[in-house]
Amino acid sequence: MLAVLTFARTTMGFQFQSVAAVSAPLNDAFALSFAALGTLIGLYLLPGAAVALPGGLLAQRFGDKRIAVLGLVAMTLGGALMTFTDNAGVLTAGRVLSGCGAVFLNVVVTKMVTDWFAGAGMTTAFGILVSSWPLGIALGLVVLPSFAGVWGWQAAMAVPAAATALALILIAAVYRAPAARAAEAARFTFGLTPRQTMLAIVAGLIWTFYNVGFIIIPAFGPAYMIASSYGPAAAGALVSTMIWTILPAIPLAAFVAQRFGRADLAMHGSFLLVAAGISLVAIFGPSLPAFAVIGLLFAPPAGLIMTVPTQAAPAEHRAVVMGIYFTCYYVGMGLLPALAGYLRDVTGNAATPIWFAATMMLVAMLMLLLFRALQRGTRTE
Repeated sequence: MLAVLTFARTTMGFQFQSVAAVSAPLNDAFALSFAALGTLIGLYLLPGAAVALPGGLLAQRFGDKRIAVLGLVAMTLGGALMTFTDNAGVLTAGRVLSGCGAVFLNVVVTKMVTDWFAGAGMTTAFGILVSSWPLGIALGLVVLPSFAGVWGWQAAMAVPAAATALALILIAAVYRAPAARAAEAARFTFGLTPRQTMLAIVAGLIWTFYNVGFIIIPAFGPAYMIASSYGPAAAGALVSTMIWTILPAIPLAAFVAQRFGRADLAMHGSFLLVAAGISLVAIFGPSLPAFAVIGLLFAPPAGLIMTVPTQAAPAEHRAVVMGIYFTCYYVGMGLLPALAGYLRDVTGNAATPIWFAATMMLVAMLMLLLFRALQRGTRTE
């Protein structure tokens, strides 16, 4: 079950990267500005702000598997639209459709893994699941330009669509709910108390600030390095070290954290060390060892944070909790990198986004402390 769900989530990162992987041919084919291209890339994530919570409610009413299948159908159809069009409007519509499907899939896959691995194996399972998104992006970086070079930019849309279709077949044919969850009554109600809702929001903010802290480095790190006298190719290669380092480290760190316990200590320690490492890069400049170490330090919280929303409410409300959790994530991922860019413009300092990334890690730590404080308040009521 974990292999099938992880493969399905990998296709999300693979499809997300499809536009960026062939940006130059798309610019030529559709006369897109760089702003339009950036918007097209972002449209894969932006729908999450609107449809993550409805996706959780629909899963609660119609079942996780049906919504996962629906999401994969939308991803496949959206990819097909983008493959066979010469119209920029249809291209955009296909990207939005794919993004909506990816949001539905992301919400329910997380809940499905929680149902299967609630208890001892959950942290390790989430460590494996979380690594699927950067793995899909990394595969897109390597594979899709080659396909596009032989068969044109359309191949970069068609190959991810075929991958989502395969994931659709696998989930439809293989996935089944664990016995403890299979008999859950269908419902279409919010069902959370105000305190549980707040816990779900704060859990989502932990995940949001952690991810923003991570994504700022590959987004703004190359420009910072170019300002520090690196060439563009060397800057991109050096920053990518962090991504390649974190891929194997996430599941390994999750296994170690689960084996020895003390999840909160591991998360707080990682937040502090990452913030310190990023700050040192901002002060003394970038280097290959620095980015490799930062990638390793980023790894421990990934699987651990994903277990936090499971503590916000009883199991029967997990789908709604995950909808709230991912709504926070998609809103934050849409707004906070833009804020980092704005601060870079205002200050005129290439290191400003790097400091912003370090700050995000400290805010994530504060959100974890707030979550535990709210939990303690719940227990004493």
